[in-house]
Amino acid sequence: MKLLLALLPLPLLGQSLLKPEPAVILTFPTAEGSFYQIEKQDGEKWQPVGGPLKGDGGKVTKTIQEAADAKFRLTKLQKQWVPVWSDEFEGTEIDRSKWSNEVNGYGGGNNELQYYSAAPKYSSVRDGKLNLSVFRDAHTTSDGKKQPYSSARLHSMYRGEWTYARIEIRAKLPSGQGIWPAIWMLPTNSPHGGWAAGGEIDIVESRGSEVDKTIGTLHFGDNWPKNAYKGGNTKFPGKNAAEEFHTYMIEWKKDEISWFLDGKKWQTIEKKDWFSANARKSDTAPFDSPFHLIFNVAAGGHFFGDTKQDVNKLPDSAFPQTMLIDYVRVSQWAE
Repeated sequence: MKLLLALLPLPLLGQSLLKPEPAVILTFPTAEGSFYQIEKQDGEKWQPVGGPLKGDGGKVTKTIQEAADAKFRLTKLQKQWVPVWSDEFEGTEIDRSKWSNEVNGYGGGNNELQYYSAAPKYSSVRDGKLNLSVFRDAHTTSDGKKQPYSSARLHSMYRGEWTYARIEIRAKLPSGQGIWPAIWMLPTNSPHGGWAAGGEIDIVESRGSEVDKTIGTLHFGDNWPKNAYKGGNTKFPGKNAAEEFHTYMIEWKKDEISWFLDGKKWQTIEKKDWFSANARKSDTAPFDSPFHLIFNVAAGGHFFGDTKQDVNKLPDSAFPQTMLIDYVRVSQWAE
């Protein structure tokens, strides 16, 4: 579908010594949930202007610095993945419009041994990469809880959240026994109840002592301790997770969620394999509501079974252990 857009001259307010750039106002109707692209005529071709737009069922107005006689059209995007959100970590600081630090020292419910701090030492942007580092820095919380390590946990809650999406992350993971990096998702408002009835999507998990493979898991079922999970792992065909960067991706659809490593699909879990005990009139629950992203590096915990304290055997020279994120790119499917 292509619509020619109405062009209105933008009135100038006040006076300026500088000659103002010409501008036009584009106004067009949208259908809720549909994706669109504004295009400008350039000779016999049409070129995209700005990024894709998602309709909300109302009219959308855009102001573009352009000559008044320029011609534009609106194209409805169909049968393709449309970029909707990203972070390339190109600046010198964490983009706080996209990420927030979580601060706590209570072991993530897994008997982990780290305190999550917002200090730049543990989470920062350098050389085009997001750095999340765990140090052997002891910390005691205000209520007396002691943890022998300090690290960082970032989330995109209320800043980036989606229902059904392709999510791609290029990352290099840390190594070492007891080191636990994770890239995962939780529901923002959890309409189907508490964990794990509300759902959890683990895009990447890695044991630092087993960096030759990556793990992908769904958590669901009833509230803890009646929770359930399903997932698996795959080995790297070449250099492992700590030796070089790899791309990790999920395609989350209504009926299935698939995992990809360096562009190759290695696992699919279908909706018949998950459920939520608290769902009402939904056969796709709990993976049918907005989820947000979480990045963290933990130390120790139940993920390592009886060897959860092995991180303490690492020499001081093994720290810091750092997870590097090159980029995050989120797309949604245009029907």
